[in-house]
Amino acid sequence: MRLILTILAGSTWLAACGGGTPAAAPSAWPSFDAPPAAPAPAPSAEAGPLPRACALVSAAQAEAVLATEAALMADEPESCMWSGSAGVGNLSMLHVTVLEQDDEAMAAQVFDGIVGMQGSLAGMVNEQVGEKTRKSGQELDDLGDQVWLSSASIGGSFGPHGVAARQLVVRKGRRLLNLNVTGTTRLDGLGERMEALARSAVPQL
Repeated sequence: MRLILTILAGSTWLAACGGGTPAAAPSAWPSFDAPPAAPAPAPSAEAGPLPRACALVSAAQAEAVLATEAALMADEPESCMWSGSAGVGNLSMLHVTVLEQDDEAMAAQVFDGIVGMQGSLAGMVNEQVGEKTRKSGQELDDLGDQVWLSSASIGGSFGPHGVAARQLVVRKGRRLLNLNVTGTTRLDGLGERMEALARSAVPQL
């Protein structure tokens, strides 16, 4: 289980770096409308250094999102990972990544790739175990230039024997924030908890 969670949590990192299987476009997901088309290239205002990923989320915030005690697993400049466990068989991970691109057009392209990767990976995993993939997604208001909150089932339903993957991707100019929660954490209110974390982190980009 922990290996699967690590692979899933890191999948969007591979998408952002250009590795792994090419992601399906958001428009290929049948259960919701696609995010807005990528904007034309535009000059970006000067910004300070890209903040470290772990500087954007505290231990208390990680525990609030995962609804359990959380331990820091990785602290890299662009990647931060927290692990939580609410008991035997209940594992979850919060993966926070920050990225900066050369221009807004490239940032929008990376945004689309990250958004599409989660659904593609869930579909690949479920195909191997003979399960159907359930996906959903939505935009959020007043949070960056582009934002997409999505969820996908992995290995079955969102019940005790399935793994849920929920992702919130925000583009602010040339910079991107990706929050990915994978595992068996409490799902009720998870989207709202991730949104609260994003609204705290995005102003720091």
